[in-house]
Amino acid sequence: MTDGMRARIEACSQAFHTRWLELLRDQPGNPSGVEIKRFGDDVIGTAASNCADTQWMQHVTGLGPADAAVVPKVAAWYHAKMLRPRFEITPCSDFEPLAAALVDVGARQTGFIDVLWSRTTPQDEAPAAVSVRVIDPGGDDAQRFARVLLGGHGVPDDAFTQHWAAVAQCPAEPEWWCYLAEVDGEAIGAAALMVTDGIGYLANAATLPAGRQQGAQQALIQRRLRDAATAGCELFLTLATPTSISHRNLERAGLGVAYTKVVWTVPDGS
Repeated sequence: MTDGMRARIEACSQAFHTRWLELLRDQPGNPSGVEIKRFGDDVIGTAASNCADTQWMQHVTGLGPADAAVVPKVAAWYHAKMLRPRFEITPCSDFEPLAAALVDVGARQTGFIDVLWSRTTPQDEAPAAVSVRVIDPGGDDAQRFARVLLGGHGVPDDAFTQHWAAVAQCPAEPEWWCYLAEVDGEAIGAAALMVTDGIGYLANAATLPAGRQQGAQQALIQRRLRDAATAGCELFLTLATPTSISHRNLERAGLGVAYTKVVWTVPDGS
């Protein structure tokens, strides 16, 4: 794992997250209150003032050992919005100054995220009972994709309607593929793939509660890996929480841990 490869990986995942927030921001009236701000060349902060409790939306990436002086500026931007930032930090050799800057703004280490990767196409066969298809932009399939993906993440049908509208636009995004996993014609799982810079990024996946333990996630992983390989990708990439079911499914498909990021957050009252 070279610094250059790690930079490519981080740029890929950062690009997907940022575009997802842009789709929310660009909904009529910006009901989520999304803002995106660059702090220099690599550091990007996303904020959603009307979704203050949704931590993944208050998201900071790109900080490195040379960015200790940037941390107070980032923290002040979120503080002015009464939001608590979530910093995702990649491994670095001179972490102490950055760690001190994070502590100074009240942040604490609260978790880990594994970056998983592979350079080979999958060998396992997907469950025969599950069929996976790429959906076309617009129409009922795009709405169905939004319903299944967000429903799998526990978002109720009547909550955050702007999220549903934004996710329904994902199939029309350049370099994105969106998938439905079906059993007997019933959609039970959904996932996305982004192809950029020779990387196939397995970006998001979810299964409806009623459809779990039928192999939907395994099938979605296998299909996206094969499609990324067909598209000429040299590297397959995704993120997962250590010890999670998703992590185990990805390892089963042949992806291994490239490195682990630490998550720092600012607690209530800081």
